[in-house]
Amino acid sequence: MTLTCEDHDPIDDVSEKQLDEILSSDVFGKFAILSNSDSAFIQAASDWQPTDECAAFLEANDSDPWLLERRDGSDDTHFRVQSYVTLDVVRAAFKAYLSGDTRWQTDFVWERVAT
Repeated sequence: MTLTCEDHDPIDDVSEKQLDEILSSDVFGKFAILSNSDSAFIQAASDWQPTDECAAFLEANDSDPWLLERRDGSDDTHFRVQSYVTLDVVRAAFKAYLSGDTRWQTDFVWERVAT
């Protein structure tokens, strides 16, 4: 699998250790994508904005609000978690995706992303 980030060179055949190190630091920027192909991936993006909602999330969770999405192979399988998640949740989901464990998907309420 390939890890692509805003502020880091893409890493082909990324290891769990590399994934964890990069997503545990602030060096990767505001988005990360872990992909099997162009149509199968998990991705996350920081959605921090100067709003009361974002400030409250940051204060309550000690994390910027993150959007988490997955795509399972086609346009009709592109989903987004309905609520913000923390960076720790993003990291755990990415690690599960990398290992092939799909159980993490049931931890969230998903909505289809319009394409």
